[in-house]
Amino acid sequence: MSKEKQYQIDGNSEDAHIIHLKHQVKVQYDEKYDYYLKSPIKKFFSKIFMFFGVGIFKLIHFFHFNLKVKNKKILKNLRKQKTAFITIANHCLIFDSTMSVATTFPKTTYLPTVEPTMKIPFVRFILRAGNIMPIPLNLKGLVKFKNDCNEVLKNGKVLHYFPEGALWPYYGKLREFKSGAFRFAVDANAPILPYCFYFRERKGIWKLLGKKPLVTLEILQPLYPNTNLAKKDAIQELLERSHAAMKEVLDLHPYDNPQYNEIESKLHEDTNTTL
Repeated sequence: MSKEKQYQIDGNSEDAHIIHLKHQVKVQYDEKYDYYLKSPIKKFFSKIFMFFGVGIFKLIHFFHFNLKVKNKKILKNLRKQKTAFITIANHCLIFDSTMSVATTFPKTTYLPTVEPTMKIPFVRFILRAGNIMPIPLNLKGLVKFKNDCNEVLKNGKVLHYFPEGALWPYYGKLREFKSGAFRFAVDANAPILPYCFYFRERKGIWKLLGKKPLVTLEILQPLYPNTNLAKKDAIQELLERSHAAMKEVLDLHPYDNPQYNEIESKLHEDTNTTL
């Protein structure tokens, strides 16, 4: 994809898409689709796929991004509790989903994504084997999707969300959050485990292997819903607390991507116009 096309948004908000998916197959995701794998055979093959897939992706993460994961002990302690939790991350890399899932592994992680992603020829079968869940565009399908997400958590699995919504490649700032992940957390009384992706300057031999910055994933302390609040307030409070915790970390590791200057200026102008 050319840079001219990549760094353009299709709307006037921070969750507008930078990357646009084409060549979609005609497949319907509705109330008949199992977003959460229930077939023992499908689960078995998914586990086999993930065992080998995670190993391959970890090699890619190291050699292409020199990925470093900080605070692994926090995740290890949470996994020991054998309870469900929800991981969230800023959406700034094409590979941040595989990095998140590989980090949480061997805990089974389901990752909701926009429906068009699951309509890419051939790729959609790989994504399905990797427990990727399309977020359906029709109402009945959306109800089934939400029920299946609740079932994922009831069975002690992990949901991974990018609450910013759209992917903005190599964007170094934190955007506003949508409420979906936090609603599931409050409903299931499950903790939010924030993953923060930020960038490092290439040094030494890594300068010879690429131009894009290297990547660090920092795991923060889990954040639990406030059970003393009404549901609506608890969702918003958990969202704001999660955003503040992640922003504090990301602000310590600034990365200014000049290719977003025009987009930021446009969004700033639109905000001032509405005010």
